[in-house]
Amino acid sequence: MTGLEKLKAFVKSPHHAWLGLLTLGAGVATVSGIGVVAGLAAYALGWIYLPDSRFFKSWLASRKQGDEGARLRQFLFQRRQIYDALRTSTRARYERLAGEIESLQDEFRRDPRLNAEIVRQRSERLSNLAWTYLRLLHTGEMLDRFIESEDPADLEQKIASMEKELSAIDAGSKASLAESLQSRLSSLKARLEKRRGAEESRELTASEQERIAELVKLFRADHLASRDAGALSHEIDGAAVQLDRTREWLSGLEFDTSPDIPEALAAAAPLKVGQ
Repeated sequence: MTGLEKLKAFVKSPHHAWLGLLTLGAGVATVSGIGVVAGLAAYALGWIYLPDSRFFKSWLASRKQGDEGARLRQFLFQRRQIYDALRTSTRARYERLAGEIESLQDEFRRDPRLNAEIVRQRSERLSNLAWTYLRLLHTGEMLDRFIESEDPADLEQKIASMEKELSAIDAGSKASLAESLQSRLSSLKARLEKRRGAEESRELTASEQERIAELVKLFRADHLASRDAGALSHEIDGAAVQLDRTREWLSGLEFDTSPDIPEALAAAAPLKVGQ
């Protein structure tokens, strides 16, 4: 936390309120110029020393921990909603991948070649793979439902019929009738375009699901092959770059209703949802 952020936190803290009450308030209460000056001086000194005091730092740390706990609980609730919305077979796919990742994380922790920081970084990356995989599964199912609800052949037939109807309108007909038909035609064309776009997005979603599943298998195989510990870390970091692009793409899809969660928060949550 920067010095400016610390001062902003101090302004909002109960410590600042008590400082003002015990210095400025007490100075004014003396009803004397000397008392007011003394109160101002004490208030200024409080601003200098209190933000760096041990008890203020402890309060700040406890508040941060409480805020992070609340965000984690909110994330777990939202993630559970996404998980429960999946088909049973899709949930099983997520649970299998989460189990493979948990097993690999345990192997990292038992590996004497790896220090605690490398283990933490790898575990965080893998946890975020699981969260992105769950988002992809959920988005894929939403795309499936939309695709099933829109028949492109029926839309094309309606568009052709309406274009024929629009071209048959006499020049002397009411302009409002032509405008109404044109508006309905534009709506149908937009639905057809959205249907085609959904098919493309569904293919990309399925491809990304397979890529993540293969990555986890590759990481496990490379680790069991006792390759250089640093080489695997580079592979995981490289996969994280692609993972960032996947998350950006997902966030741009209107079919993705999952929350945008910071990496550290997603990594703090247990992988298994169904337990």
